[in-house]
Amino acid sequence: MILIMRKEDLVKPSESIFLRDSISSDNKQSTQRNSQTLKTGTTTVGLVCKDAVILGTDRRATMSYFVASKTAEKLHKIQEHLYMTIAGGVADAMYLVDVLRAETALYQLKEEAPIKIKSAGKMLSNILYQNKMYPFQVGLILGGATEEEGPVLLNLGAYGSILPDKFCAVGSGQNFSYGVLEAKYKDNLSISAGKEIIIKAVTSSIIRDMASGNGIDIAIIKKDGPAERDFISI
Repeated sequence: MILIMRKEDLVKPSESIFLRDSISSDNKQSTQRNSQTLKTGTTTVGLVCKDAVILGTDRRATMSYFVASKTAEKLHKIQEHLYMTIAGGVADAMYLVDVLRAETALYQLKEEAPIKIKSAGKMLSNILYQNKMYPFQVGLILGGATEEEGPVLLNLGAYGSILPDKFCAVGSGQNFSYGVLEAKYKDNLSISAGKEIIIKAVTSSIIRDMASGNGIDIAIIKKDGPAERDFISI
């Protein structure tokens, strides 16, 4: 993952009321300098089971070989039925969390109904695509469940790509997690079996990836009933 100081003066403003007028294009000449780049790391995973989506992340934030935080929050509630994991640049990712949280809240106030997971994914994809010339340095997993859609898992890239899948992993430790997910995943998993796979997948990355560590955050977003949160100390 790469953390880049954004050249926000050159980014075209979004049509969103939360993005409009927040970015200026008056000082383009002053932004033609080189950006500082810092390599960072993380592990985020998600999978779909019979009646829920389960997301898991580690808690370590790094700047090159320096552990910047041991309690980084990478698993965020967007709405009661919708959660998102973040990987990449912290500032970019947190900005997108705030924007998506606000946009989905406005949608639900207007429609008086929970936003569909795929609709929220498309909303976020549009924001990312609008900024593809100077992209947000992020890798995102969006997961949730509604009565109409059932459990849905979406893997979103920095340029706005949106890939529905039954399981996915994003971050510097993703290769180690994918080994576990590929070997262990089956259709119609129970919630307890899915949670064990998430724990094993993130643990495998923590063991082998020096940029991942300090425990596992887990969210279980069910089709009916409130989401469940858990923390596994490692």
